[in-house]
Amino acid sequence: KRRFRGSCWTALTDVGGERLRVAWTSASVAFVDDAKPATKRMMERRMKMRLVDRPLPAAIRTALVNARKRPGGDDVPIDLSWARDFERDVLLAARTIPWGKTRPYSWLAREARRPLAVRAAASIIAREPLWLLVPWHRVIYKDGKATRPGGPKGKAELLARERRAR
Repeated sequence: KRRFRGSCWTALTDVGGERLRVAWTSASVAFVDDAKPATKRMMERRMKMRLVDRPLPAAIRTALVNARKRPGGDDVPIDLSWARDFERDVLLAARTIPWGKTRPYSWLAREARRPLAVRAAASIIAREPLWLLVPWHRVIYKDGKATRPGGPKGKAELLARERRAR
């Protein structure tokens, strides 16, 4: 099993009116998720280490605020050293989907070099902890239907917003 090496910190912050828990390393953002008490435990379990509470650096907060304005956070560096190889490859592939465009889960699996692992790729997107920085809303079924997370309406709203901003 992959084990994260190095230090990782966590903080609660408000971004665009939403309370979030953020975990970061010396390299970049590792997780962004809701502020529920269980979130920190989930992050620690996935990283296989204890997270230290610390004030969020201003640069990271600014990057998250900007990502909130521009869905997908494509330009914010992320640290996926905690992820297994396929999980990392899926998340990085999702970040290459252009603004306002969509790709099917089968494309995502191919890009991650496991073309038959379509369901596994979908599962990774469904539970990915960087939803503010990895454009989950750009991944759909090959028949064009949107899926969870976000559902059809949520994904359609984000994609429409991206298309208007292009």
